[in-house]
Amino acid sequence: MSIEAIASAVPQRRETAAEIARQTGVDEAFIADKVGIQYRHVLGPDETGIDLAEAACRRLFDRTQLKPEDIGTLVFVTQTPDHPIPHNSALLAARLGLPHRCAAFDVGLGCSGYVYALSIAEGFLAINEIEHGLLVTCDPYSKIIAAEDKATNAVFGDGATATWLRRTGNRTKLGICDFGTDGANGKAIMVPAGGAKSPFVSLPHEATLVYDRNELRLHMLGRDVFNFVMNRIPESIHTCIAANKLSLESIDWFALHQGSRYMLFAMADRVGIAREKLPVNIDRYGNTVSSSIPMLLEELMQTADLRGRKIVISGFGVGLSWATNVLSFKH
Repeated sequence: MSIEAIASAVPQRRETAAEIARQTGVDEAFIADKVGIQYRHVLGPDETGIDLAEAACRRLFDRTQLKPEDIGTLVFVTQTPDHPIPHNSALLAARLGLPHRCAAFDVGLGCSGYVYALSIAEGFLAINEIEHGLLVTCDPYSKIIAAEDKATNAVFGDGATATWLRRTGNRTKLGICDFGTDGANGKAIMVPAGGAKSPFVSLPHEATLVYDRNELRLHMLGRDVFNFVMNRIPESIHTCIAANKLSLESIDWFALHQGSRYMLFAMADRVGIAREKLPVNIDRYGNTVSSSIPMLLEELMQTADLRGRKIVISGFGVGLSWATNVLSFKH
């Protein structure tokens, strides 16, 4: 399976580090220097994740010869769907006019989701002999964040991506993936209520409010997440590179999830990654969750000569989960 092309979309609404500082009460210099955000994009009150995902898909169709009727599989990576039921992929398939025989399903992972979904899609396309797949990412965390919460609102931004996958394509090759899950510490990034265990309302007879706003927003323990990343991800990167019979020096770029600027650079130093091999986009978008890695790849595919080059991709976050792989570009 090959990644043939990637397109992204962000909302028109843009917020600067100064605006984020006013919302959260955090010093602007901290947001710009430690988190790394100069500005980010967020959905407006009447915009949804599916709206943004559709925009990314339309841009992909405009840039390539891929047509909606060609697609046999749609994989939508999101933890923040527009509705609990039905799944985002079904609604997006209808928006795009995909064939009824197209398999459409969601993958409920966040920051590690793109790397996982590549392996999922590769297996699905191969086993079912489907030629074209569409991998979509969109996690509009702005919809589940409290404006005053500095642990989350000073970090995340909204973005969506669409990736054209081709079973017999030869532009790229996906390597052996290293992955894992530390569910015992999953509460480090969590929305406590709103699921079937703790629903927003109780409906046996009449609707009764059960949980307040605080229980329905995103909670993140920044120090726990930082420790998780520093302990798990350097090992994952080295393990993945070894499994693919490569060396650290043979990797041309490391497209790593953009959690925060400080965390990204600290982890890269622990791995031994040179700064010139570490593309950064958190300054312009914030942490876009499942979209951060494909947005980095899109920029590299547009600006760099990737012929014969290798890129390590690594995502890590909610779960706590992680996944690392190597993309080899042929042309």
